[in-house]
Amino acid sequence: MNQNQYRVVPETAVPDGETPEATCPYCERPFRRERFRVLHVVEAHPERATPTERERYEAVVDEESDDLFVYHLKVLFALGALYAAFVISAIVAFSLAG
Repeated sequence: MNQNQYRVVPETAVPDGETPEATCPYCERPFRRERFRVLHVVEAHPERATPTERERYEAVVDEESDDLFVYHLKVLFALGALYAAFVISAIVAFSLAG
């Protein structure tokens, strides 16, 4: 069995044949999205990051925080809907049984 067959490829990896959207100016690492490059530059090269790159980093972190909050709201809504459906189906089942 080939181990590469089940290897998880992070979203930052650029598949063969795809042109990278951005490249790190310090280590030449390619990225699929500009926001991944922004995060990489400040986290991997903090001593070389410019003030502009740090500002962009803060903006990207804020965007990710907002995206995560929206995701949590969606999950909370889905769990609430699932719970409500379960309660309603239980009420219907018990009312039909007796």
